[in-house]
Amino acid sequence: MSTFAPPATVLITGGGGNLGRKLTAHLLTRDWCRRVVVADLRADPAAFGDLPADRFELVQADLSDPRDRRWQEALGRVEGVVHLAAQNPYPSASWADAAASVDITANLAAAAAKAGTRRIVFATSNHVMGGYKDAPLADGLEPGGLTTDLPPAPGTKWNDGTTFVDSTAYATAKLMGERIMRAQAEASGGALSTVSIRIGWCQPGDNRPETLSVIGTASKDAPPAATDADARRALAWYRNMWLSNPDLLRVVESALTADPSGWPSRGVVVNAMSANRGMAWDIATTERLIGYRARDDVWAHVDPV
Repeated sequence: MSTFAPPATVLITGGGGNLGRKLTAHLLTRDWCRRVVVADLRADPAAFGDLPADRFELVQADLSDPRDRRWQEALGRVEGVVHLAAQNPYPSASWADAAASVDITANLAAAAAKAGTRRIVFATSNHVMGGYKDAPLADGLEPGGLTTDLPPAPGTKWNDGTTFVDSTAYATAKLMGERIMRAQAEASGGALSTVSIRIGWCQPGDNRPETLSVIGTASKDAPPAATDADARRALAWYRNMWLSNPDLLRVVESALTADPSGWPSRGVVVNAMSANRGMAWDIATTERLIGYRARDDVWAHVDPV
């Protein structure tokens, strides 16, 4: 019989960004979560609005500095971690950025295990499987066929309307982060469990499906038209990895609170997309392992490509 209980106190690293602010506000509404600590390099209290001082703490700390006691001491005050921090949290990250992000993740995972953290949720990325966007890996890929058991193919390649973009460095850092999380969990002797969630496309703000664009970036105005077969395939890929704001909150909460007793490993990797009809991404495994139930569907809001 499992004795796992959700972590009542949670640290969000890199919590001052798009995902972190959304998650902080949500977790503070949950009965099981008593307190949220946000660690960020550029801590801005105004970005979080009016949150209860007895349940919310903001720590300015440099996660890239293993000697910075501020974030390490914050670990000692929590039971769970949502790890969002990166040297450059965007797909345009350089190889130097990627190497620094791997260092951040390795240092954080080791320090969390030492501090007695029971659960780490690591924000990895769909870009770990970006090679499946194009042939030959895309050939014959059936709905639900893009599982986390498939060989990784780091890096999405696209034209943003101005230049050719390749996210291989960013994606490789995320893939290495997944491996670090699993290794640290396995080495903990059962004390630590980790969930690496391969987050789809969750745009800042309202995150509306209509602004998902063929150029791989959010379009505030009317997005460029998908005028040929390659562009239509790319647009379908981007739309099918949409993760709505409510589903983002559901999947992270599920990852924090899931009982690990039935997992195949103490560190698991799952996809995190909304319930987008016909998508290649597999979220049935996510549902089975952590109890995530996606409710939104991008195709309820936009026309088929």
